[in-house]
Amino acid sequence: MSVEPVWSGLVEIACDESGFSGSNLLDPDTRVFTHASLQLGPGEARRAVEELRDRSRYVAGEYKSARLFKQRPALTWLLGPEGPLLGRAAVQLTDKYFLLAGRLTALFAGGLDYRTGTSLDLHSPEAARALHLNGPRHGDIWWTLLQSFIDLLRSKNRTMYDKRVEEFLAVAGRFTPLEPGLHITRPPLDALRDRLFDDRTLLPPLEVLIPALVETTLHWYADGNAVAIVHDEQSALTVHRIAQVNLLMDDSPLELRQTDSRTDPRVQLADLLAGSARQIATAELNGEGDPALTALLAPYLTPHPIWADDASWGRLTRAGRPGNAQLGGDPAL
Repeated sequence: MSVEPVWSGLVEIACDESGFSGSNLLDPDTRVFTHASLQLGPGEARRAVEELRDRSRYVAGEYKSARLFKQRPALTWLLGPEGPLLGRAAVQLTDKYFLLAGRLTALFAGGLDYRTGTSLDLHSPEAARALHLNGPRHGDIWWTLLQSFIDLLRSKNRTMYDKRVEEFLAVAGRFTPLEPGLHITRPPLDALRDRLFDDRTLLPPLEVLIPALVETTLHWYADGNAVAIVHDEQSALTVHRIAQVNLLMDDSPLELRQTDSRTDPRVQLADLLAGSARQIATAELNGEGDPALTALLAPYLTPHPIWADDASWGRLTRAGRPGNAQLGGDPAL
């Protein structure tokens, strides 16, 4: 397959995600969130999608990852050395349960920051990792605490927030004796309320797409070039939020425009990669992975996932613990 020139002064990538569940972050069926990116020209991507259709004998409608995953020869071609993606695509993994634990510990350990859990985070993730691994051992109270935390951060106004603070603190009062290392107090909650509803400098703390977008941009950023992203339409990617992301990444600026995956074959291909990667990674997280597919996915995984399960990460990458490189930057928004 010939390689078409794609960029002129910018690193341009096409992106899509899989596993978005809105506020339902505890849905076990979408625990894993994937964000896929690739460097292909429109012509290359179109030919790749046509090749997938031919290999799976599918001609009707948009070709989606659910169908691709049922067509193993087509999937192994796409991910393998004969396909168009190897060396030109990447996948960022997020375990939403670990993301929640990271947000919870960060809030009570100096203040919530949107770098939390990403490779821009200057703080150790060990407290979040410990809470994420220990919490489920305490049974239903752990899941009740997480749901109460989600409800609190999804508050629409100050009145609703204040009501949910009381509910959250009541649940926390039952949980914290089980985890002496977690100190939940009211002052950080009041400070967070002011940031959420007054100065609005904090991006939505539970939006899983934004940290994935940060890591994707950092992965492709090199030599001071800007990163231009063509992304499938996503309500989370507002103009304000992209501007805030650029404030976080002043050394790695990005440009972003949204399009419909049905009209851009590059984004459609990113959708296929994201959906397939999510199913492979979820299977490994559940201890039910397919070694052959896992080996095919390994070269695509970025080194700084929001991921705490060492065993599954080891199988996914044949490496040890997920990376947490300290890339510098001011931790305060």
